[in-house]
Amino acid sequence: MEAAVIYNPDATGFNKYLLTETFRNFAEQGMKVKLYESRYSGHVVDLVKKTNETSDLIVSLGGDGTLGEVFLGLGDTTQKARYIHIPTGTANDSADNLGLYKGRPRTSINAYANLDNCISEEVDMVSANNVPFGYVSSCGTFTNLTYETPKSFKKCFGKLGYYLFVALMSFKTLPGIIHKPLNITYEKNGKLITTEALTMIVSNSKTFAGFKLFKDAHITDGLFEVSILKNFPKKRLLSFASELLMHDSKNFDINQYPEYIDTFQTDNFRVSFNSGEPDLGFNHDGDYAYVPLNADNTVEYKISKKVKMILPKRAK
Repeated sequence: MEAAVIYNPDATGFNKYLLTETFRNFAEQGMKVKLYESRYSGHVVDLVKKTNETSDLIVSLGGDGTLGEVFLGLGDTTQKARYIHIPTGTANDSADNLGLYKGRPRTSINAYANLDNCISEEVDMVSANNVPFGYVSSCGTFTNLTYETPKSFKKCFGKLGYYLFVALMSFKTLPGIIHKPLNITYEKNGKLITTEALTMIVSNSKTFAGFKLFKDAHITDGLFEVSILKNFPKKRLLSFASELLMHDSKNFDINQYPEYIDTFQTDNFRVSFNSGEPDLGFNHDGDYAYVPLNADNTVEYKISKKVKMILPKRAK
């Protein structure tokens, strides 16, 4: 068997020791291991397409964005190699979904010390107008922070780097974060809803931005989560943000704000941008993404494919 290890050297928690550990882990299981370095944004997509044709197993070592690029690559081809992800990024939201360990890459590597003790799962791939993502697609206020925060901040401070970046911004740059609300129309339970939205989040994840918001989410159930953050009054927005940052995230309940947040599960979601088309673009898995709108200014989210993954048994 051949294992292709694709690694992102710029990921926050990456180091050569982890790469050596990953190589040794799969080599000791009798595999021929080849290493592939991601050298630029989007390179993982090409590497996945290449190694999918020659390998039995693809292993990615990187953050949520790296996982997102793997899904992009697999979404554009017939999957032949099974897939494993080792999270070494900043927030590592995807780790919760995969039964792995946030901020503990070595422990995640050890979870694959014996593949015979792991499980094979077909994980839902969600797409926005046929653009796949790994676990989240969002647009609107605050969603540009993950890819605009300098890499040096992430490397030095981890997730705290996002908060420091916001704190250091001057008032001149704040309008780029808190911008004009999105006027959108979407369907829920057969009813059309038109509202002013501060932020729109479509996710297949228990965790978003480091907070466990969707405790009932599961990556294989054929459903994904939609959350529409409406136009909060400024004072209420600040108190909400403060509570989210300071609250014990294990006990935080996103459903306690029904007047401000509409959240639900679905297998198909179509949203129309009536005005306030997302000038900042879309955020897919922490990185900027271009999602072309349909002729009627809509985006359709749906489960477009299943991704064959190997997960530790604790993911069950």
